[in-house]
Amino acid sequence: MSVKKKDYYEVLGVSRDADEKKLKAAYRRLARKYHPDLNKGDSSAEAKFKDVSEAFAVLSDPEKRAQYDRGGHAAFGAGFDPFSGFDVRAAGLGDLADLFGGMFGGFGSGRGRQASRAARGNDLKLELAIDFMEAIHGTTLNLRVPRQLTCDACNGTGERAGTGGTACSDCAGQGHRTQAGLPFAIPCRRCGGSGRAPGPPCGQCRGAGRTRIEDKVKARIPAGIKDGSTVRLADKGDAGSAGGPPGDLYLSIRVKDHPLFRRDGNDLVCELPIGIAAAALGGTAEVPTLDGKATIQIPAGTRSGQRMRLAGKGVPAGKNRPVGDLYALIQIHPPKKLDRRSKALLEEFRELNDKG
Repeated sequence: MSVKKKDYYEVLGVSRDADEKKLKAAYRRLARKYHPDLNKGDSSAEAKFKDVSEAFAVLSDPEKRAQYDRGGHAAFGAGFDPFSGFDVRAAGLGDLADLFGGMFGGFGSGRGRQASRAARGNDLKLELAIDFMEAIHGTTLNLRVPRQLTCDACNGTGERAGTGGTACSDCAGQGHRTQAGLPFAIPCRRCGGSGRAPGPPCGQCRGAGRTRIEDKVKARIPAGIKDGSTVRLADKGDAGSAGGPPGDLYLSIRVKDHPLFRRDGNDLVCELPIGIAAAALGGTAEVPTLDGKATIQIPAGTRSGQRMRLAGKGVPAGKNRPVGDLYALIQIHPPKKLDRRSKALLEEFRELNDKG
């Protein structure tokens, strides 16, 4: 008597109109639940794991799914192999190590896993304070950055140089093994998919494959950089593991205050103190600029708070950045001490000009 096979949709617990995303989610959940390594000696769990895998192998294939939707199990003839052409990666699930690895705390030892899986190094972040003029004109700084570099004693393998590793006894050096009679393999847990048992750990990095040092890094700070900007130094982060690429170094720039200038976009602003006579009668005044001092005319009747514009004397032009202007902010400073003659003249001035 033949055993009636269960409906594939019921096996996965999804509706018949379930999309690809729902199919993958159902398979991940059930495969984890019934995986034989989590159910040692439970033949029913192993059978359910096979059923779940078979259902997903069929329904994840558009042609097989369409054929199944038209005729059910009867649509497939004798000797039909549901796993024919099934590829876990093509199905969008990646390596089965990614699917099941979390259940076992990873496959194999730390160094075995490192040897089989290249990983990009960590990005690093560093706050850097620079002078105002360095930000305006740009500069090159020599930094010392704590970062992880590939161990030069073992070249990143984590194993003592010259020892090598023997073929893994669990997978006979294949790096993978079949699971529950299914026609696809998962990485060997003992060697992490490398096919070899790790040798003795490197004495310098203690098996990590990387060492932390203070590395010399040259940082080019572009001219015109603003406070709060970020500079990215490619490949200057931590070294990758197992031959993976290094991370990047990100410099968060803080620009120190300047005693004379403050920045407003691409413009610069400075205060210009003048006396009462210059404000009332007009005259000339010297203004500090990035290139030295410039002389400007002060119109008669100038008031405190007025701004005098010096075109093109602000932040220098740069890539996609026009040159800025310099604004001198007038501050009228009366004399702190007056002699009798000056005081008498001001009293007379007030009598003549401050009448209501």
